[in-house]
Amino acid sequence: MKRKNQWLLLFGVLLSVAVISCKKDYFNGGSLQNGVFKMSAYEFMKTKPFYFDTLITVIDKSGLKEVFEKEDITFFAPTDHAIKLSMDLLNSTRYSASKDSIFIKDIPPSIWRKYLSQYLIKDKYLLKDIARYDPVQANVYPGQYMASYDGYIMNLGVQFSDYKGTRDVGPRTVVIRNIGDIGNPLNFGATIATSDLQTNNSIIHVINDMHNFGFNPFLFITDVNEYFK
Repeated sequence: MKRKNQWLLLFGVLLSVAVISCKKDYFNGGSLQNGVFKMSAYEFMKTKPFYFDTLITVIDKSGLKEVFEKEDITFFAPTDHAIKLSMDLLNSTRYSASKDSIFIKDIPPSIWRKYLSQYLIKDKYLLKDIARYDPVQANVYPGQYMASYDGYIMNLGVQFSDYKGTRDVGPRTVVIRNIGDIGNPLNFGATIATSDLQTNNSIIHVINDMHNFGFNPFLFITDVNEYFK
């Protein structure tokens, strides 16, 4: 319940500083978000340390700080809680194997970059720029396949919902899935909680609080454990 209240607070904080237009767009949870922030993506996340201070540390470690400061990007932002979930799972497996715990500072930049870059796409994509995705009718609405910043294949999509019995007029939700190999996709997904936060150089879509950093945390754990053999 505490985490749920904290997540609801995120909406309040973001919306309270946003410039809200009169245009009616639907987003997950029915919240309207047309915020424009006169700062870089990196600076914006630094203003929200409760949610992104660990993420900022990971960005610094990954060597991607300048990208978040200067390049035009779309970022599907995992919260600190997502990183904590994967780190806790990592250290739980190490504890079971009678191995020492590992901390964020111990993990090499190459691993942080490998997984963080999956959330990062060149150029700016608002919700309206993303193709429809319907898991039931994937042959009709497949979303769109895109290369992440370092070339990893991802799938972006907008899921429609019904409202009071009328199809496809309810809130719309952005989803992102890691694919890797289209012929043999991993297909681990994440749902966006707050869409279309706009900074000077980016569009930020904040992932919901139950996501594990790395999409498939066991691949992340395998890479980390291989490094520390």
